[in-house]
Amino acid sequence: MSSTAASSTAPEQGFRRYAVILLGMLGAIQVADPILSSLALVKASDELNFSASTQSLAAGISTLALAATAIPGGMLADRYGRRLLLALSVLVAAAGQLMTASAGLIDPKADTAVLFYLLGRVITGVALGVTFGASYGMLRNVSSAKSLGPAMATFNIVNGIIPVIAMVLAGVLIATSWRLAYLILPVVAVIGFFLVKPILPKIDKLPPSKVDYLGMLFVAIGIAGLLYGISSATNGFDHPAFYVPIIVALISLAAFGIRENRTKSPVFPIKLLSHPAFLGAVVMGIFWNMASASMSQMLPNMWQYVTHIPEALLGAASLPMSAAGIIGSVIAGALLGKGSVPRTTAFAGYILMVVGFASYLIIGPTSSYQMFLPGMIIAAVGWMMNATSQGNLFITLAPAKFYGPVTSSKLAVGQFGYALGLTGSTVMVSLFTLAGVSSATKGAVAGDSNWDAITSYMSTGQTTNSDLAAVSTSDLAGIYTTAFVSTISIIAVVVAVAGITMYLLLKNKKASVPVEEYLGLTN
Repeated sequence: MSSTAASSTAPEQGFRRYAVILLGMLGAIQVADPILSSLALVKASDELNFSASTQSLAAGISTLALAATAIPGGMLADRYGRRLLLALSVLVAAAGQLMTASAGLIDPKADTAVLFYLLGRVITGVALGVTFGASYGMLRNVSSAKSLGPAMATFNIVNGIIPVIAMVLAGVLIATSWRLAYLILPVVAVIGFFLVKPILPKIDKLPPSKVDYLGMLFVAIGIAGLLYGISSATNGFDHPAFYVPIIVALISLAAFGIRENRTKSPVFPIKLLSHPAFLGAVVMGIFWNMASASMSQMLPNMWQYVTHIPEALLGAASLPMSAAGIIGSVIAGALLGKGSVPRTTAFAGYILMVVGFASYLIIGPTSSYQMFLPGMIIAAVGWMMNATSQGNLFITLAPAKFYGPVTSSKLAVGQFGYALGLTGSTVMVSLFTLAGVSSATKGAVAGDSNWDAITSYMSTGQTTNSDLAAVSTSDLAGIYTTAFVSTISIIAVVVAVAGITMYLLLKNKKASVPVEEYLGLTN
């Protein structure tokens, strides 16, 4: 299955621990950035006077920029040197975060304040797409082939620990100023910058070749449009904000596929998507990210509206999920290091995800926080077993000629799955809840224009809507809980089907065909 020989810099046995930890630290900047930004967004929005549409754009613009430039960034890392691009990208990301932090510092009401904020987020997103791709891709150069699983686990553990520390620190700093949250990661970036050269090996560049700029433009528009459209699905599938970007994205991705098949200097080997092992890794990546995003989105909402955990404790309530993810990475790394094949480890992870989600079928409106713990722990162990297995596959399946773009495409795949989970779970819970409220009020309270009134009533127990007040808060909690359980059930079925599909793809006889041979790249 493996198609790329390890670089001469890689050890023959084991992996370079300090190098992997540094790569994990740098990759964690990308993981932590959107979390910190979401924590700071409310206060930033108030001070800079964001409109509702601007706040929505600010929440996701860096993610769109990151996903759109991940594959081109991987290609640039191959062309100009992975270590050099990694060092430069963390500095550019730090500059973007500092730009965001300084937006409107002199005059928060100035017209340029919002533009400066958004530009800072775009620069950060573009840079972090390169940072994560370069740091993840370099794992092959600091680990032997047999130790790639444990190395990937260590990388994922650091990826998980740093965002948690940053999130706790940000919670304290934001109480003073939202701007301070954007100063945390630049400190990590600068420290990392000075450690790159002494700790990480210099990697040989690929021979210079023609760059397909049009192909890069097509894939950037396609991925960004797809993510933007999916994230706008909460407005309704008949809303232009959903279907226009989706249509543009599909046209652009089709153009990208056609061009990559015809050009002599493709950005990405399109035929690789038909290789059973790589397709299985893509399925793996989409659906573990979908599961992770949906649970990360749904649980805090459930706790806030029904369980009534104080907002200040919502972050702490999610910490067992982060800890369980670290355990999942350790388990997967140990299994892969002992010779377990990725499909077996990943399938075990899928089983755990389904069991974790299924455990919520017994949740009721009076269930305590403790009732949620088993499900989140079991599922988080499962999806991080998948994350480690998928990371292993993307590295071992990447052909040498397209190593950067293929390994960086993992980020685009993950962002797609994550957006699918966030939006899909939000849409389903709201639709089921609205249907339940409409039935309870005999149609007097119907339509998503009432969503804010419903959630406010659940949170505070008070409403000025007399029709809504006719439904008791306990009945409303029951309606929301039913919507939560129904959505969880659907996601569990989707994850189960995806797990079976992934396993069958990876077990396919053609999955063992080396990708270099499959793509006709052998001499």
